Amino acid sequence: MVTVLGLFGVSNFGQGQGCLAEPQSWAAALTEQLPLFLNLALSRSQSDFQVVLVGEPEVELLSSLEGLSTPTTASPPEGFRLYFTTLERRLVLAAAPDENPLGGRRTESIQLAYEAYVLRSTPQDPWQLVRLQVTGAGIAIRDVTNGITAQAIRNWQQAGCPSMGDLELTRPHS
Repeated sequence: MVTVLGLFGVSNFGQGQGCLAEPQSWAAALTEQLPLFLNLALSRSQSDFQVVLVGEPEVELLSSLEGLSTPTTASPPEGFRLYFTTLERRLVLAAAPDENPLGGRRTESIQLAYEAYVLRSTPQDPWQLVRLQVTGAGIAIRDVTNGITAQAIRNWQQAGCPSMGDLELTRPHS
């Protein structure tokens, strides 16, 4: 990775308390809200797929940031690697619908495995996604740092890294 935009600059990007949480809490909040943010991004891109489920996150603290672009700062940046999966589905319609409007419809599912690298320069700075890779059955590992899923993660960060109930759409109704 050549540049990490906004990682060590001053901005309002991701200033919610969730953006400053320890890695496991940050990852749990992300994967809890990712279906909402990713489905919005997929809808905007006119994708046929919808995220049905995001798996439990696995967090691995990084002892070395080798291979990641990190500027020199007074204290070394900290980072973690995040693993999560998504289950995505799309409805496939029959080429020639018969008399039954539901006839010929089927779903296709795909399970994807993601590996994300997340860094921050100091504990007072929000975590920033710096690299995202994906793989799945029959899919070679590829960099999707600038893809739809990465954009959904950044949108979640720009919203202040909300957890369940922090957004109007996810608040339980009484």
